[in-house]
Amino acid sequence: MRSINKREFLITSAAAAGVAMLPVSAAALTERQSVDLIQRVTADIQRIINSGKSEGQMMADFEGLFRNYGDVTTIARYCLGAPWRAATSGQQRTYIPAFQHYLSRKYGRQFRSFAGAQIQIVRARDAGNLGMLVETVVSTSNSSPFAMEWNVSDRSGKPKFINLIIEGISLLATERAEIGAMLESYRGNMDQLNARLAST
Repeated sequence: MRSINKREFLITSAAAAGVAMLPVSAAALTERQSVDLIQRVTADIQRIINSGKSEGQMMADFEGLFRNYGDVTTIARYCLGAPWRAATSGQQRTYIPAFQHYLSRKYGRQFRSFAGAQIQIVRARDAGNLGMLVETVVSTSNSSPFAMEWNVSDRSGKPKFINLIIEGISLLATERAEIGAMLESYRGNMDQLNARLAST
């Protein structure tokens, strides 16, 4: 993972443990459905990063990928936490697309460092309340292979990923801490948080 800025993914083990509290059910989800989803996700990631497009075009493509394959509402609400319930309906409606914009660009820039990489699916297994966990390995020319795992759930009505774990570092836990810190810096002002996310 030398090609990734680890500071972007740095969290404490306690924060990672908190991901287990995410209310997700995946009673009907199968291993095959989960693998099929992540095959499409990883194929699209590789297509985008090897497309030769400009950064702006790639970021737009990554936002489309996140919207199509990710359970954006579940991820966004979890990362905001308790302040979601205190926000007005208008602030909630603004927050979801603003978060989508922020996250797709942040991780899209990380994925750009995978140019020329190969992403292989290793296996899928039951992850209990978090649905299925699909394990992949990323091989690049300038670093050792590293693990990238995807939590897949069908709580939205169809299989979607709800978390990405890179070498044990959880997107959900990381972004819950990041969004919390941003909101605290704005003294709980959701409108300022939304503007920050939308402009990132």
